[in-house]
Amino acid sequence: MRPVTDALATLLASWGPDVDIKMADLYTFTLQGGEILHYSGIQTALSAPAPNTDSPLFYFALGPPIERTKITEKIGLDVGTIDVTVYAGPNDLLALGGSLSWQAALHAGLFDGATCEVWRAYFVPPSTTVTGTIERFYGRVGDVEIGRTKTKIHVNSLTDFLTVQMPRRLFMAGCNLIFGEPGVGMCSYDRVNGKNALGTSTGIGQQTITCSAGSNQNLIYTTFVPSVAGSYDNGTIICTSGQNAGYSRTIGRLDPSFNPLPAIYFLKPWVFPVVAGTDQFNLLPGCDHTLPTCTNVFKNQLRYGGFPDIPPPETAI
Repeated sequence: MRPVTDALATLLASWGPDVDIKMADLYTFTLQGGEILHYSGIQTALSAPAPNTDSPLFYFALGPPIERTKITEKIGLDVGTIDVTVYAGPNDLLALGGSLSWQAALHAGLFDGATCEVWRAYFVPPSTTVTGTIERFYGRVGDVEIGRTKTKIHVNSLTDFLTVQMPRRLFMAGCNLIFGEPGVGMCSYDRVNGKNALGTSTGIGQQTITCSAGSNQNLIYTTFVPSVAGSYDNGTIICTSGQNAGYSRTIGRLDPSFNPLPAIYFLKPWVFPVVAGTDQFNLLPGCDHTLPTCTNVFKNQLRYGGFPDIPPPETAI
């Protein structure tokens, strides 16, 4: 039995020849960059509450045609899977006001590590406000098959995390800690204030920039030049104004020698257009997880999580 609200229970109890109750699938994709995308699975935009709640209402836009395979539910630790197929069509934009198509976004890797929720919605036409919903599936995006007219997204249930047979820590030369993660035994570098785990300032912390002329969804020009070359490579860029406000991307490289201005390359494009001279961003430093960088750049050697003196396998044998 799934829990439902009183309103939905009353509606389902009234089901009969005189009550026209419609059902629809609702899809919610949460990207790693922070974007949350709501789409209706039928050719009507709907407003619906989350499962087992009456409010707030979320707007599920009319996007491209979407269909899924059958959902199988059973007790145990087996990994459940569904295939969500998105067809190219007149509404094939990833988000309202955005300029990326689904195919372009999937090809660029925007859905890598994203989660997908499927809700079953119940409503009485002609109203487009859903009375209640139940959760049918929740999982993480896996493999993606991109075609000319349709794209198939494989979604695995979260029990997939239990199938990874790997210890938390590995003996390896490079540091396997998450850069900036706080806690005992963790890196604990303060990426915002630029301080190591002992509280010593390094001068390499958060920087606020305004994108310069020529910036776009794939490239940001800036006047900022880091004091230590490469200290913001593999870092994070967070948009603080404009349509992309609140979303983040991983910096691939900050090239201070690019002509005419330093350029910031990132691994995935922004969903919405970037307005040069207006949109602002915060830059957080990144780490290549090597001992020289940890020691000389971030002065955080006491929290280095690698084993630089470990012998190679051939020597160990």
